[in-house]
Amino acid sequence: MIPYVSVQSLGRQTVSIKTEDQIHGAAILTLFEALGQALPSIKFSLQTGHSRNCYIVEGIQPSVLGKGKTVASGLYVKMSNKRRSPWRYTFLREHQDEIRELHQKYGETFTVFANGLDGFACLSFSELKEILDDVHEEQEWVAVSRKPRQAYRVSGNDGRRETALTQNAFPKSIVAYFEKAYA
Repeated sequence: MIPYVSVQSLGRQTVSIKTEDQIHGAAILTLFEALGQALPSIKFSLQTGHSRNCYIVEGIQPSVLGKGKTVASGLYVKMSNKRRSPWRYTFLREHQDEIRELHQKYGETFTVFANGLDGFACLSFSELKEILDDVHEEQEWVAVSRKPRQAYRVSGNDGRRETALTQNAFPKSIVAYFEKAYA
């Protein structure tokens, strides 16, 4: 069951906000703040994808003499309500297929893991493929763990990352992708 927070609107209606929407919003806000700070001349937009976990982030460099540049990436957000490590995520075949489609269509695709209220872990497409290979079973899993004051460690059905994720891999790795694309 997904918990709700009730918010009073301007009229007498009450609008319910899902916790999942709050966490996705926090991830997207964190990302867009970091992108805006690192690349202030680029205009970023967000589109939703096929499922509720899927987004497309597009950067548009304003055209100078008719030569603008557009760069996009896929963003797939998975969420766990669990309070403490380890956090486990289920990947159904259609989740992995959707991530692959994002990668084929937009180039780089990042999977963001919202670890309760602890923080976010982030893997690029190639990093995700280290722990979930190209053979998509009906259901697979990813586990994210973290000891106090340490970085996140990630493992999955098909392997384990040898090294921990760098501090602030989210949003740092996505920002680095767009910085390189616009360099």
